[in-house]
Amino acid sequence: MDTSLAEVLGDARQYLEFLKDIGCTSIGGGEKGRKIAEQWHDEAPALQQNIPLLQKHISNCRRCRLADEREAVVFGQGDPEAGLMFIGPFPEAEDPDTRIPYSGEAGALLTRIIEAIGQSRGSVYICHAVKCRPTSDRLPDRFEAGACRHWLKRQIRAVCPQVICVLGGFATQALLKIDEPVSRLRGRFHEYEGISVMPTYEPAYLLVNPAAKRAVWEDMKKIMAIMGD
Repeated sequence: MDTSLAEVLGDARQYLEFLKDIGCTSIGGGEKGRKIAEQWHDEAPALQQNIPLLQKHISNCRRCRLADEREAVVFGQGDPEAGLMFIGPFPEAEDPDTRIPYSGEAGALLTRIIEAIGQSRGSVYICHAVKCRPTSDRLPDRFEAGACRHWLKRQIRAVCPQVICVLGGFATQALLKIDEPVSRLRGRFHEYEGISVMPTYEPAYLLVNPAAKRAVWEDMKKIMAIMGD
């Protein structure tokens, strides 16, 4: 089966499961139903390659229930042609106000990590696997993560980085579609659409488990080595 067709069918199946899960038995033929359905078709090829256009379109996204509870979409920040891309799980509590990913305490730690490898927040690209923060104190569910993967894939294709550093288990599983914990995945490179991917611990985890910083630094050294090559 053609990859694009398989993705479309997978999206359709995932969305129907989501509707069933929330007790919906049909989508009406009105304007709201039409707009929801339109969110699940593939965007034009030009949209896949342009960060500003992606950001404009995602602001109206209604692909999951987070559209009704989010404060804001937190799209991404940094160089749209960066060689190194960081992907975290979902926005911190401060991010919806600033519209900037990792703008809180964990973000300050991430900034120090980025600077330690000779980069800056302006020279890398930072985003989240899920662009909206649930208003309740919970993780996004698998339906929400699956819905937002539509945007994450296009964001990666637009930036086209040499290396992706994926932060924490949630983001790693969302990107690579594997269920193993990040403790087993970190320390070695994986691959996503021909791009080298290094999973490591999430900055928020390091704030409560500072001993894991040594492991993160080892992962960063491997990223520096491959970037140098």
